[in-house]
Amino acid sequence: MQTAEVMRKFLRGITHLAASALLTVGLIAGADKPRFFPDDPVSSEPDPADAAGVQPFPIHLPWDIISALFAKEGDPAVRPAQNVNSIDEVPDSSWFTDRAGSGTLTAADVARGPDTTAGPASGRWTVVSGKSEGVRPGFTIVDPAGIEWFLKFDAPGYPEQATAAEVVSTKLFWALGYNVAETHVAVLRPEGLRLDGKATIRVNGKRRRMTPGDVRRVLNQAERSPDGSYRVLASRQLEGKPVGEFLHYGTRSDDPNDVVPHENRRELRGMGVFAAWIDRVDAKAGNTLDTLVRDHGKMIVRHHPLDFGSTLGSAGIGPNDFWEGFQYLYAGAPLLRKLPGLGFPVEPWRTIRYPALRGVGRFEGERYDPEAWRSRVPNAAYIRADPFDKFWAARRVMAISDGMITAAVKSGKYSDPSAESYMIRTLILRRNAIGRAYLAAVNPVVNPTLDAAGVLVFQNAVVDAGLVEAESVSYRTVWYTFDNSTGESAPIGDPVPGGSPRIRAPGALPSTAGFVRVDISAVSAGYPSWSTPVRAYFRRTAARWKLVGLERR
Repeated sequence: MQTAEVMRKFLRGITHLAASALLTVGLIAGADKPRFFPDDPVSSEPDPADAAGVQPFPIHLPWDIISALFAKEGDPAVRPAQNVNSIDEVPDSSWFTDRAGSGTLTAADVARGPDTTAGPASGRWTVVSGKSEGVRPGFTIVDPAGIEWFLKFDAPGYPEQATAAEVVSTKLFWALGYNVAETHVAVLRPEGLRLDGKATIRVNGKRRRMTPGDVRRVLNQAERSPDGSYRVLASRQLEGKPVGEFLHYGTRSDDPNDVVPHENRRELRGMGVFAAWIDRVDAKAGNTLDTLVRDHGKMIVRHHPLDFGSTLGSAGIGPNDFWEGFQYLYAGAPLLRKLPGLGFPVEPWRTIRYPALRGVGRFEGERYDPEAWRSRVPNAAYIRADPFDKFWAARRVMAISDGMITAAVKSGKYSDPSAESYMIRTLILRRNAIGRAYLAAVNPVVNPTLDAAGVLVFQNAVVDAGLVEAESVSYRTVWYTFDNSTGESAPIGDPVPGGSPRIRAPGALPSTAGFVRVDISAVSAGYPSWSTPVRAYFRRTAARWKLVGLERR
């Protein structure tokens, strides 16, 4: 298939925004084209072009941080997310798989996450390379099964903190839908290491042959257990050929499938909500990796967020600084406002008290405000998230049940039961705060269905989350026939009110192939935005009505 045809199919398949948004970005050329196509809504991005020509490219960390702090990278116009399908959802792709939104995810799934093994095989581990620089030194080893793992350690004085944070957060990010590395907590015994004769290490920017002294120096920078062993984070080598990191804006010019600017991808915008949940403050390109993998006979680029040691209040080398999660690295105007008052008023984050628990960093849920959360530097995708992106993300966070959170935390293998309980409770508190902040910000009607008898059934995401009593909400529906060719709608009867999310159409619906549109408003004291209707489109098939479109704007 030619690249132009792939582009046409790709854009047609995944950029079904609401009509007004489509007009805004110029994706509707005229009224003579159908609004919905036979395969709507698409659940996965269309057949990709071969990306075998993609080559690695470097992203320099200082430039990435400075440009994030002082330049608004990416599209200067803030647009609605451009990669949602016709029902306002994100199709599965090489970026994202909708696990939490599928309704089938279980606690056992979360406990397993991306894992395909039980961790590095027992026996002698062969060190094939080392990392002595950066905030977390480590080794790359090959286990007796021939599997390559990267090992990272806890910092001296902070046992279990970074290793637990990385495993727990990796499991949660996997559950939320991202491609992540298989990770395990494991035990390293120095006598079980063997140094490969060809092993190398980078020191002062130069790579040279690795020596036993290098191994000792790395171990001397790590927390050591009383029995002489080391608790490590073992991260399995990702599948495929590494081809560099990804930026949170723009596209890769050498990837024919990378056609939506990253800052306009909903799964990257929504990642800001997920990062706020687990306190993933390190939102830079350096914590990502693209790999070239074979999929259905073609080479494609798979995108991975990586390195979750700076989460759950851990900075990887100890607890976060007190300001992290509350303001950017460069505070700018807030700092200038404090100068006349000699440092006053005192920021609220300076008054938070954290528990002294083994393995727990500066992470709390009692005073957590997801809207006030900040990564270390501004992220081009996060800062463009609108209420609809955040609503989408909040639904997935709320789909992670208490049992799933418990399963993820247990994978961190905290030795102190109090630390485990604290982490579970704090993640639950922060999850619920996200639900309160974002689910009620827009009309929360979700999952509409229409049966052959004309009965409309839907859900209210805020009610389902237990944030509002069902009895306090009423609904109003307005019904139309819809012409898919012209985009014109014609009323069916009068508006129909309802005291529950189950409402019958006011008149006969088409019994053969055709479309209907239903505008659904919710009415509840204190939530004026709910009166803006969610617009649902259904197509009649031989046996039923199928939801093919949903607009929230």
